[in-house]
Amino acid sequence: MQKTFSRRDAIKLSTIGLAGLTSPALLTNAAQAKTYKGVNFGSNKLDIYKPANAQNAPIIIFVHGGAWKAGSKGSVGAKASHFTSRGYVFISVGYTLYPRANAERQALQVAQAVNWVAHNAPALGGNANRIALMGHSAGCHLASLASLSGATTKVRSLVCNDTGAYDLPFLAKLSGGRLPILFSALNRKENWRTWSPISYVHNKQQPPALVLWSGGTKRPKISANFANALENAGNSVTRFNGSDYNHLSINSAMGKHGRSVTRAVDRHLANTL
Repeated sequence: MQKTFSRRDAIKLSTIGLAGLTSPALLTNAAQAKTYKGVNFGSNKLDIYKPANAQNAPIIIFVHGGAWKAGSKGSVGAKASHFTSRGYVFISVGYTLYPRANAERQALQVAQAVNWVAHNAPALGGNANRIALMGHSAGCHLASLASLSGATTKVRSLVCNDTGAYDLPFLAKLSGGRLPILFSALNRKENWRTWSPISYVHNKQQPPALVLWSGGTKRPKISANFANALENAGNSVTRFNGSDYNHLSINSAMGKHGRSVTRAVDRHLANTL
């Protein structure tokens, strides 16, 4: 039977060694930041980008997109360089791709990664009480689901970048009663409510969220529907209208100097971590 999310889904990690943090490589464009690739957090791996001499630093955990069945933790663009230069420990999470894992299992892997990072934060130069979870596209869906459902309670700030999957029944309603082909990995109607982050906005006091969307006909409506639900449940929400961007560029521009999406994320993180 397909289980549903609850607080009991929060993963309690045992002590996991940091054997993966043994061979740092210097990043030339990030002020002597160091990167550690392929660190095992349990069910998958993550990449850690650590500012030089980081101690008690805020942490950003990023979840990549790719329609739940593609993409890589290595696809961080300018984000790692930008955020480490501003003093954040930046971490990119890998998760098992569809069809080997469904959305629920993927979200639980994201939660496990967050919990692992919180558990090991001092060794990473970070502060377990200052963790932001960020995702784009499918990664935004998974990050939102992991945090809002209570699978992880370690998140203090949420950055939701341009997904159509906040509310799967609503998406289907906008799409003639079925999910668009891009969302085929989620096409199990009996799980739509369980797999929709919007189902959990009342679950607990949620972390302050930045909801960003790109141009198009559906994403602004979908994002507004989600942001309104969070707000109506008493949670803090900031909105970013990225209509000047498309679905790919709102992600690739993040971290690039002078871009409005970078400024919006910087402001949100400064105000919430």
